[in-house]
Amino acid sequence: MREQNRTNLRIVNRNFFIFNKMQIVFALLVLIIGILFSSCNQKSNNEETASLKFKVRALWVDPTGFVNAEAVDQMIAKCQRAGINTILPDIMLRENIYFKSSHFIGKVNADDQFDPLAYLIKKAHAVGIKVQAWSCTYYSKPQTTDWISRSFDRNDNSQIFLSPGHPEVNPYMLSVLKDLLAYDIDGIHLDYIRYCNAAFDYSDVSRSTFQATSGFDPLNFLDHPELIVPTKQDKFPIRVLHPKTQIDRVWEIGVVERNLNCTEVGFAFVSESPENIDALHIPGLLIISHFTNVSASMAAAIKRYADRGGNIIWIDPLNRVLSEYPDLQLLTGLTGTKPLPAGRVVVEKNGDHPAINSLQPFSINTSGGLPVVSNADVIAKLSTGEPIITINNSGNSKVMVIGFRAMESTSRFVIDLLKDIMIWYRSDAGVQGEDLLARKRIEWSNWRADQVLELVCEVNKMLKEKDKNLVVTSSAGVGPKQSYGVYRNGATWLKEGINDYLFPMNYTTSTVEFEEILKEQIHYTPDGMSNRIYPGLQIYNVENNVLKSLPAEIVEKQLQLVHRYGYQGFCLFAYNSFSDEIVEMLSTLSY
Repeated sequence: MREQNRTNLRIVNRNFFIFNKMQIVFALLVLIIGILFSSCNQKSNNEETASLKFKVRALWVDPTGFVNAEAVDQMIAKCQRAGINTILPDIMLRENIYFKSSHFIGKVNADDQFDPLAYLIKKAHAVGIKVQAWSCTYYSKPQTTDWISRSFDRNDNSQIFLSPGHPEVNPYMLSVLKDLLAYDIDGIHLDYIRYCNAAFDYSDVSRSTFQATSGFDPLNFLDHPELIVPTKQDKFPIRVLHPKTQIDRVWEIGVVERNLNCTEVGFAFVSESPENIDALHIPGLLIISHFTNVSASMAAAIKRYADRGGNIIWIDPLNRVLSEYPDLQLLTGLTGTKPLPAGRVVVEKNGDHPAINSLQPFSINTSGGLPVVSNADVIAKLSTGEPIITINNSGNSKVMVIGFRAMESTSRFVIDLLKDIMIWYRSDAGVQGEDLLARKRIEWSNWRADQVLELVCEVNKMLKEKDKNLVVTSSAGVGPKQSYGVYRNGATWLKEGINDYLFPMNYTTSTVEFEEILKEQIHYTPDGMSNRIYPGLQIYNVENNVLKSLPAEIVEKQLQLVHRYGYQGFCLFAYNSFSDEIVEMLSTLSY
């Protein structure tokens, strides 16, 4: 028996040894396969990068790259190593220019002792690099305060832009740019060739110039739209609440006006006050966004508006606001909201409510507050099941809550969603006929865009008259957020031949978001024009208020996407983040 036990023990030990040995062999195989896969994957990435061929390999160069001759020499050498073939030196920025000009009203940082642009051109051309003079046009020093573009709150903005609608601004800018023709440039690159945002330009001169041809003052889009379209003709007034907090937060009102402009539906703004809300006509629609400080009197006024039959769209209401006012809970059919973590979400229909009948599932990067439902109907949800859009019937009023920050999104799917909802409300109220206020808003948007267009046309004419081979490029993009957000249209500029090509600022540190940007851009690019668009890539990141270079592997992945989507060039922003690692990565590209 003892001998049998020893035999069994030997068998167990042998089997245990064989099992352990098999485990070790299996682990080694997994490790080897992992290494081979990683190596193959890395090789595949390297091969993809090495196969990238770009016709235009451009770099925006800030003044640190040409502050003196030594800086220029170092910058040119770095560009050579990286294979950069086009340099865009920022020779016009705010109060400073870096070329000789007898017209510029700020500081001219060029003289016979050292002319930065002249020296840079000489060194760049010597090694076959082209130079486009990067000019921050409307982001420049004003001669008088009348030249400053204004929001409709009439406040100064920290980023002062010149007013394209002032009759003296474009001729002045053209006179300064004309001084560049004394240099052997290969072209002019127009940056800040736009308004600060959609909520500008309500400056006195711009308004009076527009009114002289249109017959109405655009400032009346705030609180007095009846002076633009008579009340009886504005059959379904859509009003957007303008909270007091937005007076000093012009970027908020800018995104609101941009996205609603993109819908091409008529609307006007109403300043925050109970009296203004009480004066709103019924039937109609009140859109509320970025409303964070809700007083008891305003909460009561909103309730009275709904009780009279007024409809409401409330975008991202805060939980503390709903919690503080039970009447708003009853109005919305919610008990509150809970945080929607910032990041990418997928929005999809829940049922077949006619307000969002055409909605197809879409993905966006956003944040906001998920509705906590009591008796509202959930008409859209996230792919994870949480409610994201609700509607509640409160008497004759229909109150919709959108849980994500729809006004801050630039997605065309969000714009289409907003448009469909606004049109549905109008139709549901039985209102038919032309939306006259929409026509007036489009007229105002187009006029602002025309003022920018005028300067672009004149710059193009000036360059082509000197030499037809000189190029005019810009940082403009394509699509509604350009046309209605900053009042420029790169697609039109390409089609009309007044821009030879574009460097749109497709800035993000996220590869996933970058691909979404490219897809959106392609959607709005006219047929046959993609070969004249070279995406602009962000090569920096800000961490704890410190500017740092983006890791080279992120830039590499974005360049692979640029190539994959058929673009023939790129432009990197900017030289002060042009790290040795990025240079090394670029040096592996096939030219």
